[in-house]
Amino acid sequence: MEKNFNLKVLNIIAGSKYGGAEIFFERLAKSFEKNRNIKQKIILRSANDRFANLKKIIPDVEQIKLFNNINLFCHFKIESIIKKFGPDIILTWMNRASKLLPYKKFKNEVRVGRLGGYYKIKNYLKCDYLVTNTLDIRKYVISQGWDNKKVEFIPNFVPENKSIVNKSTNKNKIKLLCMGRFHENKAFETLIRGMSFLPSYELSIVGSGQLKGLYELLIKKYKLSNRVKIYNWSNDISEFLNKSSILVCPSRHEPFGNIIIDGWAHKIPVVASNTGGPAKMIKHKYNGMKFEKDNVFDLTTKIKEIVSNPILKNKIIKNGYNSFKINYSEDVIVQKYISFFNKISRICAE
Repeated sequence: MEKNFNLKVLNIIAGSKYGGAEIFFERLAKSFEKNRNIKQKIILRSANDRFANLKKIIPDVEQIKLFNNINLFCHFKIESIIKKFGPDIILTWMNRASKLLPYKKFKNEVRVGRLGGYYKIKNYLKCDYLVTNTLDIRKYVISQGWDNKKVEFIPNFVPENKSIVNKSTNKNKIKLLCMGRFHENKAFETLIRGMSFLPSYELSIVGSGQLKGLYELLIKKYKLSNRVKIYNWSNDISEFLNKSSILVCPSRHEPFGNIIIDGWAHKIPVVASNTGGPAKMIKHKYNGMKFEKDNVFDLTTKIKEIVSNPILKNKIIKNGYNSFKINYSEDVIVQKYISFFNKISRICAE
C-alpha cells in the first residue's frame, strides 16, 4: 500500500445535468484536487459544462459517451483506465457508475459506492464499502443486508460564503428563496400557494425541471407575477442567497438537503419541512424552523414568526452558521473521506 501522501483516487460519475449529488461530486472532486494527500483521476459521462468546470482545476478528467451498462466500449474504457491509473480507491457515484465496475480487480483497489438516496442495493454488489450522506440511508443499507462495518456515514459539505453582504430585513420587502430541481419531491408549489398569505413578500425560485410550467400556471392563477420570479439554475448560488431574507426548503421528500447547509453558510435563516434529512439536521427554533410538509398554513406561520421575532432570527442565524462550521465545512468533511480511505486501504492490504 502506498503512503498517505500518494493516495490515488479514481472518481466516477454518470449523473444528470443538475442535481444535489452532481453538485456535491464537483465540490468534493475539486477539494480532493487541492489536497496534497490525494492524486485524483475523474471519469464522467459526456457533459460539456461539467467537463469544462472540472478541467479548470483538475487536469486528469476523461469523458465517456453512452455511459451505460450495455455499451461494451464503456466497460472497456473504464477497465483500461483502472489498469493504467492503478487507483488505491475507486469512488463510484450512484447506481450507474457502480454497476459499471469490472468484476475483476487489478491492483487490490478498494471500491467505494457513494449513495445519496434509497437506491437499489443490487447495483452495488461490486463495491467493497459504501458511503451514505445521511444516517437514515445508512440504516436502510444495513437493513438490506450490508455489514454495518462496511457502511460509512459522511455528510456533504458546502463552501464558505466569500461575499457576505448586509441582509438587514426590510419589513416591506422580505425576500424568500427556494432552490433545486423542479420536481414533485421538492414541493415548490406549496410555497407558491403560500405566497397568497404573504402579501408583502417576494419569492425567487431558482432551478430547472419539468414542473416549471406548473409553477408558472400557479403564479398566474394566484396573481403573483409581480412578486414571484423563476430563474434558471446558476452555479453561483451565492448571488441569490446573499440577496435573500429567508431560505425555504419545502420538500416532501429530501434524503439530505444540501441547500440547508448553503443557507447556514450564508448566514440566512432556514425554514424547512419536517422530512428526511432536514428533519434530522434542523433543531426547531435553534438553527432553523421546521413546518409540517405540504401544510401551507404552517409554512407561512413559521416564516412570519422569523420575521416578527428578531431575537429568534438572530439566534437561528448564529446557530445555523455554527452547525455549518462544526459539521459541514469543507475541511471537516474532506478529512473524514481521507481518514476513511486510509483506514479501508489498510484493512484491505492486510
